[in-house]
Amino acid sequence: MMFFCVFCKNGSYLANLCYSISAKSSNFAVEMRKCKIKKMKRLFILFFALSTMTLMAQTPINIFIGSKTFSATLADSETGEAFAALLPLTVTMNELNGNEKYHYLSSSLPTAANQPGTIHAGDLMLYGNNCVVLFYETFNTSYSYTRLGTIDNPSGLAEALGVGNVSVRFENGHTTDLTQNVQSDKVPSTKVLRDGQLYIRYNESMYNVQGVKVK
Repeated sequence: MMFFCVFCKNGSYLANLCYSISAKSSNFAVEMRKCKIKKMKRLFILFFALSTMTLMAQTPINIFIGSKTFSATLADSETGEAFAALLPLTVTMNELNGNEKYHYLSSSLPTAANQPGTIHAGDLMLYGNNCVVLFYETFNTSYSYTRLGTIDNPSGLAEALGVGNVSVRFENGHTTDLTQNVQSDKVPSTKVLRDGQLYIRYNESMYNVQGVKVK
């Protein structure tokens, strides 16, 4: 009888212990799942934010040299943003060293100069705080520059720039053919940036990039 009572007590204790361990294990598993879900949510939010930042960082511009057009991407920096704010911009770029064209702006841009070591054809750099330099050859350098951007495909750039001074136009990458639907020989159109959106003012009216009249 004594053995049975002890067995029952021990059995009850073991049952309670097993139940407690099982419950704790279950709670632990639930908490682990919650942590994993929270971690996955944080990772997803971080990935989305980084993706959005990457997309926002892509600032395309077009560079017009004679009859040639080159697509370029500005650097995601204060310098790149400051240069983008100057566009559209038409300048005469002077020849130097058989590998670059340069132009001194009338105002200074933010700088974060470093020594790249190697300059690549298609690099758009800032020398000092107001000298825009467009390189059309690849070579090693000991000079320091602040990166403005890079031409996506520099093939044919050297031929387009030629051997002397040349007129170069920089435009926002979304403005190449925007005026086609509202262009006139007699009435000029003007591109307007408002609240981050590009519009065209034509004949005292405003149009979106598709040529649809807006208020």
